[in-house]
Amino acid sequence: MKKLSLILLLLVASFSVCEAQTVNTIMNRVLNKFNNSKSMSAEFSIASPNMNVTGEIVMSGKMFRIVSKDYICWYNGEVQWVYSTATDEVNVLEPSKEELESNNPYFAVMRYNSKFKPSLKSQTDTDYIVVLTSRNMYVDVSNIQLTIDKSTYKIKKAVATMIDDSTQTIELANYKVDENIPASVFVFDNKLVPQGTPVIDLR
Repeated sequence: MKKLSLILLLLVASFSVCEAQTVNTIMNRVLNKFNNSKSMSAEFSIASPNMNVTGEIVMSGKMFRIVSKDYICWYNGEVQWVYSTATDEVNVLEPSKEELESNNPYFAVMRYNSKFKPSLKSQTDTDYIVVLTSRNMYVDVSNIQLTIDKSTYKIKKAVATMIDDSTQTIELANYKVDENIPASVFVFDNKLVPQGTPVIDLR
C-alpha cells in the first residue's frame, strides 16, 4: 500500500512538472513571437462595466497606441496620454504596471513569470486557455485569462478580473506584424483630437 501511495504521489508530481513546463513553453513562445516582431497591430474590442470600445491597437516593444471612435491612448514606454470624448480632454499620466496590464495583455505576458503564476486551464483544437494568477494579493488585477492561438501564439482574448470581481475583456483579431512604425506614433498628436482640447498633466 505504501508503495502504491508513493507511485501515485510520483505520478501527480510528474504531471504537475509537465504542466508547468507546458504552460511556460506556451508563454515563452507568445513572448518570443512578440519580441521578435518589429511591431504588431490588430483590431480590438474592449468591454468593461465603464467602457465598450472597438478600434485598432499598434504595439512596438513597450510602446503602444490605441485608436477608436471615442477614445485614444498613446504610451511611449514612460508617459501615457489618454483622450476621451466623455471628458473632452487629454490626461497625461505615468500609469502603473497594473493599469498597463489591464489595457494591453502583452504587458502581462512580459512579466508573467515574476508577477503571475501561470496555469494551463484547458485547450481546444485551436486554442490554449492560460490563467495568470497574481502573486501579490494587494494589486488591482487578481488574474488574467488568456486565449492563445495554437498555430500563431498570438493572444486572441484576455479577460482581466479585478480584486472587486469586475472584469475587462479585450479581444484581438486581424494581426499585422513587422510594419515600419516610427516612434512618433506612440506620442500624443494633437491632430487626432479636436482643436483646443485641454491637456491636463496628472503626473
